[in-house]
Amino acid sequence: MSYQINTRYSDEESKDDVQSSPTQNDLEYNHQSNGHAHHHDQREISKVEDVDFSSYDYTIAEEKSLVRKLDLHILPYIWAGYLFNSLDRNNLSNAKSDGMTKDLHFPNEGYGIMISINNIPWVLMVVPMVILSRKIGPKFTIPGYMISWGIMVLINAAVKNFAGVLVTRFLLGVFEAGFAPTLIYYLTGFYTRGELAKRVAVFYSCNALSGAFSGLIAYGVFQMNSKLHGWQILFLIEGSFTIAFAILAGIMLPVSVSKARFLTERQKEVARLRTLKDSSSDTAGKPFDRKTFFSPLKDWRLYVFALIATLYSTASSVAGNFLTQIVGRFGYSVVKTNLYTVAPFIFGTFMMLATATSSDYFRERGFHLVSAYTLVFIGCMILVATPISNHAVGYFAVFLITGGAQTPSVIFHSWHQSNDSNEDGRAFKVAFLSTFANSGGFVSANIFLDKWSPGYKIPLAIVAGINFTGIVVATSFRLYMGYEIRKRNREQGVNWTSKDVPTEALKDGPKNPLFRYFC
Repeated sequence: MSYQINTRYSDEESKDDVQSSPTQNDLEYNHQSNGHAHHHDQREISKVEDVDFSSYDYTIAEEKSLVRKLDLHILPYIWAGYLFNSLDRNNLSNAKSDGMTKDLHFPNEGYGIMISINNIPWVLMVVPMVILSRKIGPKFTIPGYMISWGIMVLINAAVKNFAGVLVTRFLLGVFEAGFAPTLIYYLTGFYTRGELAKRVAVFYSCNALSGAFSGLIAYGVFQMNSKLHGWQILFLIEGSFTIAFAILAGIMLPVSVSKARFLTERQKEVARLRTLKDSSSDTAGKPFDRKTFFSPLKDWRLYVFALIATLYSTASSVAGNFLTQIVGRFGYSVVKTNLYTVAPFIFGTFMMLATATSSDYFRERGFHLVSAYTLVFIGCMILVATPISNHAVGYFAVFLITGGAQTPSVIFHSWHQSNDSNEDGRAFKVAFLSTFANSGGFVSANIFLDKWSPGYKIPLAIVAGINFTGIVVATSFRLYMGYEIRKRNREQGVNWTSKDVPTEALKDGPKNPLFRYFC
């Protein structure tokens, strides 16, 4: 499909009227009673003069009321669900500190092997699991995945040897593989592009906060007197609560905006108009199309995103699986080591929420992602250069690592999802790119070897180098997007950003001259 930009104007037209960005009055929509909103169909938009925000007739107050309701009825269940997912991934580090590897007779480097086996499904099974979510709906797969991995956690508490752990962790990884991508895909059906990062951050904050929770739970459980090992009790507690909550989430989560029982008919209409104006989705409700689903594979930008995901994933995995070992360089007891991981994880949660809020407010993704890369790079370099005996400086560096390691997933997934309005394309991208975002577990598991303990200077230097490369790649990609926006503005005689182009103009991607990157 080809598009032509009309830059010629009649004597009756004011060039300024056509070339200027939509005014604030255009964006503060006044509710009209003519009833045409229900028949607002998507138009073919390829010219500057085609853009007309006045037809999206709802008020700012109506929009705020709708968003509050969505937040109240969706985010608590998404947040808690991902909390249980993160608890399982972060508790491995706690279980190791309680002697799980000794109790189950792990071989040399067995912990790293277990992490690698757990990560294999996160790479191989993400796309199939998201296809399942796209076909039958996240409403059903979200609780289904939770119940399945919750059962695996319970079984993990009962295994008697290393082989049993490997089988259990592999199956657990299968069910966890599509969970986070499905959550992101689910949220894009309810929120606009300018709201997405903060909402993703709400549940991704659990990735950092669960480290604090897991540390506190482990601190209490590991002091109990029981016939069971402390790590077994930890798994039993977390597995049981995961299954119980999954049942509740399955009952309470809505299938879609149009079928949300807690919304009035007017609020459903406002939600639909928001989708047409500034959403990641313009095809909600259409059946799964395999050709459209895999169509992003033809876009070179997908592979740049894949490289960015691969580069940030190592630091995220280090924070999740090896932070206890890094803090262990200070020589504290098992109980104190777990306790001292709590504050860095809480700091990581704060930094994630603050960065995501800033990213939504300024409608900017790339440089916010670079800021997270930079924190990890500095933290790793400090630990490499600082003697193990310097606890104060070393502990400060741990804060920097957790402050930057958890944030990239939020900004990254909001970045690529905000630049694709096709439902199948978005589902594929979040699955495909999550495959690369999960690959860091293989790197961290094979560099944080026992032979480098307790300082882990060589592994930390490698992570620093990976993050520096990420800074270069993400900065270059962000500058490219900014250049493309300025180039199109010059050609069309306007000064537009992503907020000035409705969803209808995004469905054909960058080949539509009106397309503006959400960068």
